[in-house]
Amino acid sequence: MATIHLMVGFMGFGKTTIAKELEKKLSAVRFTHDEIMLERYGRNPDDFQAKYKYVDEHIRNETAKFIRQGKDVILDYGFWTHDKREEYYNWAKTLTDNVVFHLAECDKDEAKQRVLQRSRTDTKALLIDEKAFEELWKQYEPWYYMDDYPAVFHNAPTTRYLYQLVWVKIDRPLGSKHPKHGFKYKVNYGFIPYTKSGDGEELDAYVLMEDKPLDEYIGRCIGVVHRTDDDDDKLIVVPEAYDLADEIIEKDIAFQEKWFKHILLRNPRVTKAHF
Repeated sequence: MATIHLMVGFMGFGKTTIAKELEKKLSAVRFTHDEIMLERYGRNPDDFQAKYKYVDEHIRNETAKFIRQGKDVILDYGFWTHDKREEYYNWAKTLTDNVVFHLAECDKDEAKQRVLQRSRTDTKALLIDEKAFEELWKQYEPWYYMDDYPAVFHNAPTTRYLYQLVWVKIDRPLGSKHPKHGFKYKVNYGFIPYTKSGDGEELDAYVLMEDKPLDEYIGRCIGVVHRTDDDDDKLIVVPEAYDLADEIIEKDIAFQEKWFKHILLRNPRVTKAHF
């Protein structure tokens, strides 16, 4: 099933760079709203909101067409507010079950310098001066707890996933055998698509509290297994409304983690239930 990728980040955060990398990797179709605005209306268009709305309608129609064709679509909008993220997520879910946010995060001052430099040197960029940047910054709402959607955090530490929803692709389901060492997986085990861990592969995840083999899963990350002798962290994922005590997590993952020195990193936030 085709996936809609929603790129989140303020101007200068590097989201378009990430979107282009995904476009190439996935052979996806990318729509960067600013690029279309610039191509059609120039660097400093008048009646901006009306033109923005027209371009948005065009992109939505094109997205629906490509999803029907089985093609992944990347929407490089920025989605600066919670309301926008909620609106576009709900709309995207009417087209496909597979919808994931991609976050680019950056220091404000660094982002401002990138944008001002781009405005000075790149004739293909929208014209943004310092005053405009500061006014637009007031509209930006960082990702926070109300943004409860499956997300990938690019160029971020694995602890950024704590208490976030994630989409896990299961490549070693419960009861399957390790392809090299032969031990059985006592839980479902997979990876977070579109991520990169310290070993260069996707970020791995244990899915706990599920008693049957799975193909994919959306759940909440409640912990990170940080291996101190191997650059390969693992997420601990459970059903959305639950948490587990450290000793239960350690018991469930011991079939594999007993071979590695590790620290279990937890989120101090209290969830709805503990087992």
